[in-house]
Amino acid sequence: MANQSPSVKPLAPYNISSSRYNTPEHEIETISDHRRSRLGTFTLCCGCITALLLISIVIILILGFTVYNVNEPVITMNRIINLDKGTNITKDNPINVTLIADISMKNTNYFIYRSKGSTTTLYYDGIGIGEGFTPPGKAKARRTVRFNVTLKIVTSKLINVPGFSNDTVDQSLNLSTLTRIDGNVKILGMFKKKVVVELNCTAAYNITSGLIHGYNCLSNYDNVL
Repeated sequence: MANQSPSVKPLAPYNISSSRYNTPEHEIETISDHRRSRLGTFTLCCGCITALLLISIVIILILGFTVYNVNEPVITMNRIINLDKGTNITKDNPINVTLIADISMKNTNYFIYRSKGSTTTLYYDGIGIGEGFTPPGKAKARRTVRFNVTLKIVTSKLINVPGFSNDTVDQSLNLSTLTRIDGNVKILGMFKKKVVVELNCTAAYNITSGLIHGYNCLSNYDNVL
């Protein structure tokens, strides 16, 4: 009888997971770690979003009080020129006199100022004796525009003002002008803000020489949404 080798049984595979890794306590601990990791990521994202929102709000506030804030345009009466210097205004010589008002306006805003036109009225002793207009225009951001307004002194109105005869003795008339410019500034091309500028000036008009001097001006500004 042939020799029979003893039967060899294969070794049982080594189970790498011991009993302690399969306990419910370990599963709970693993789930808690995942939750803590996800909570940390969520907290970090919320913190970043909050920081970005705060930075955006601060930037908007700064721009709102600086760049996007509508400022007062600066308007100046440079001079008033008499085109009829040789004309002597008297009751016996009621000839109209033409004046040119040389005006500058600086747009102090960071956006274009669009004017609907301007009106300049000439007064003597509170009574209107002449008026002039300018067409619509625009002033670029942070730029100065210069324009002329033609004023016609209606002598028939001037000589009928009480006190004219007394002032002709001194050869000087105290005149005043009111210039009004209506316009608007459009912020970011979306938000339109109405801006109105007025300039009140007084000056002395020498009847003999026809020269105008002694300018004294005061501006007034208003804006409405």
